[in-house]
This record gives sequence, C-alpha cells and structure tokens, in this order.
Amino acid sequence: MRYYKKKDMYFFSDDEKKEAHNISVIDYLEKNYGFAFKKVRGGYRCEQHNSLFVHNDEKSWYWNSKGFGGGDVIAFVQKYDNKSYAEALLQILQPSAQIDYTTFEKAPEKPIEPQKRELMLPPKKNGKYTNVFAYLTKTRCIDPAIISTLLHKKFLYQDTHNNCVFVGYNKAGLPAYANIRTTLTNVQYRKEAIGSDKSNGFFIYGYDKSKIFVFEAPIDLLSHATLSNIAENNNRAWLNESRLSLGGVCDNALEHYLQEHPECQEICFCLDNDSAGIAATEKYTAKYLDKGYKVTSDVPVHKDFNEDLQSICNKPQQGLKK
Repeated sequence: MRYYKKKDMYFFSDDEKKEAHNISVIDYLEKNYGFAFKKVRGGYRCEQHNSLFVHNDEKSWYWNSKGFGGGDVIAFVQKYDNKSYAEALLQILQPSAQIDYTTFEKAPEKPIEPQKRELMLPPKKNGKYTNVFAYLTKTRCIDPAIISTLLHKKFLYQDTHNNCVFVGYNKAGLPAYANIRTTLTNVQYRKEAIGSDKSNGFFIYGYDKSKIFVFEAPIDLLSHATLSNIAENNNRAWLNESRLSLGGVCDNALEHYLQEHPECQEICFCLDNDSAGIAATEKYTAKYLDKGYKVTSDVPVHKDFNEDLQSICNKPQQGLKK
C-alpha cells in the first residue's frame, strides 16, 4: 500500500487487492459488524438481517431488502458504508498493512469507464403481430398458448420490420435487453438492440424458482417450454419451470440472475449440441458446482431444442389439452 501525499490518495498492489477479494465475507462481517450467520441450503443467512444471504463460496452475497449485492467483501463495504473502492480497501487492509509514504512524481491515471447506453427498443408495429405469431407457431412449432401469453405480458412483440423482439426486464420491471430475430424463413438475421444489457437476459419465471434452465437463445427456451407441454399433454405445463436465455454462451446473464435470486439453488444447462455449447456446458458445470450449486445438463438430440421440437411436430401426434 502506498500513500500519494500530494493528492491524498492510496494505491494498492495487485496482491493486496487479491488478498482483500479472498477474505471471507462471513468472517469479516462477524468480526467487524457483529453479524452472525447460520448455514442454510446453498450458503449462509444473516441472523440479524434475514434477507442478507452469502453463497457457499463465502465471497458472493446479496441483500434482498436493500436490492444490492456483490462478489466479495470489498463490494459489501463499498455499498453498506457508502465508500469508494480505495476507501473500502483501506478499511479492510489497513490494520495489517505497512503503508509506504512515498511521494510519487505522478499519480497513475484512472481509466475512464465507458458510459452505458440507453436501451433503444425497435419501434412496435401497429395492429396485430401476425408475422411473429405465424413464424413462431408454424415455422418454429412453438405452442400458440405460450406465444399468446408472451405477447400479452409484453415479453415479445413485432417491430415495424416484422421482426420478433424478445424483451428482457431488470429487477425494477423495466426493459433492459432485447433480442431481435427475423421472421423470414431461410434468412439468417439476429442481433441485440442498441444499449442491451447482457446481464439482464430474456427470462421467464416459473412457479418453481429453486431451479433455472439455461439456454443460448430465446427460441431454444420457448422450444423447451413447448416440449414440456407436449410431455405433460398440457399447454400450461411450461409455467412450472423458470428459464433463462444467455444470448450466446457467455454466462453474464446467469451470474446476474443468481445474484438477484438466491433462492435458486439448481442449474440445468440446455445449451446447443455443438462444439461451442458442449465446451460451455463443461466449463460452467465445473464453475457453478464449485460455487455450491446443484448442476445438471439437458443436451438436445439434434443441434438445439427447436430442431428437436420440429422433428417431433413433423410426426402425427395428439393435440394438447386446453
């Protein structure tokens, strides 16, 4: 730790930052804040503040009633005590640190963080969303009852170019992400809306919030939901399970979801049956097992769950119960 007297600033080495990051949140809060924790499924719950939950790694945590969380004790001190990153590090490390009161010629420049862009949702088409409904139910074979529900709940709409727009919402209930997919057959066009926050993926709550099914794309998610309806012969079966689309194979959306939903203790990866999907499933299985979650995988027979669904729908079958 070095003190830059001219600007009254402290600078920390990478080893010091790593040391602070690895401190047990449980130990630090018990010693310095007088909190007590009890072991529960998936982690530890604070006895004084029941909505404060620390995961099994003893580093990541979330305080539901306050609406914030973080990945280590540094984040806790920052948010709970309203301190800057440097102030939090100083508070955590100062009791045991040797401070070098060096006067530097020049303080290191602080990198400028890029500003987050505001989400720009594509304009909605006036009237009925006939292209979206026909494409998803006829071409993609997704259950019409599911599509009707998503349209009604504003998780899905048709833009002025007749594209499907799948909307992801943040914890405040505001649109934060949008995945755009063409309704034209044999045309490869998919992108995310400008300003999309990939940590807030497209997801659908189910009655069971203790488990999350994870997919690469919204159409995979909806295909899996339809397959659940077919398996149960009931077009409301899909409502039992919670599902999340990553928008690719990066797990930012899953990390964010788990931070905001500590009640979720089981993950089922349903990524594509190709080299990228298989590699991501193996990587994330190890990662989240290490964090204390129960992890399984459901690999599609074909490349993805929509191909599985289409192969079933091309065969004669009984209709769903209404």
